[in-house]
Amino acid sequence: MSRRSLLRTSGAVMLGGGALVAVGASTAACTVGSPAPEVDPLQALADQAGADAAYAARLAAVDPDRAQVLQEIAAERRAHADALTAEIRRAAGTTPEAADATTAAPASGPSAPPPTLDGMRAQLADSRRSAADTVPDLAGYRAGLVGSVGASCAAELKVLIP
Repeated sequence: MSRRSLLRTSGAVMLGGGALVAVGASTAACTVGSPAPEVDPLQALADQAGADAAYAARLAAVDPDRAQVLQEIAAERRAHADALTAEIRRAAGTTPEAADATTAAPASGPSAPPPTLDGMRAQLADSRRSAADTVPDLAGYRAGLVGSVGASCAAELKVLIP
């Protein structure tokens, strides 16, 4: 074998081997340590709204004097959870059917303390604060939606259960 043939062959082998190493390294870089999918900032607000709705419904069952007001709060907070979830799905490009199949219902166990009116007030105040803290990071429709949710929580606190 001539020197020229030897160099050509070894160059081709090195190029081929280098390409395999490069492909292997880039594949490893794509799969190892890939970041977890980003959680939508509206998800925590939707979860809070669902928890508030469930708490208000439980409180309505044990406080007949305020049952009508508490049921109204529960309905409003369910509507907030639904609107926030719809926006999360829209932004993610998922369909309600696909998301419903993977969404688990919140667990409510017997260990949960009995609901109180002060507990309801505290939850609504926390939800209002969370919405107010989230709005500056949003734009357009999403900012308006979250601002509206926060304003509704404030109204429920001041008007419905002062």
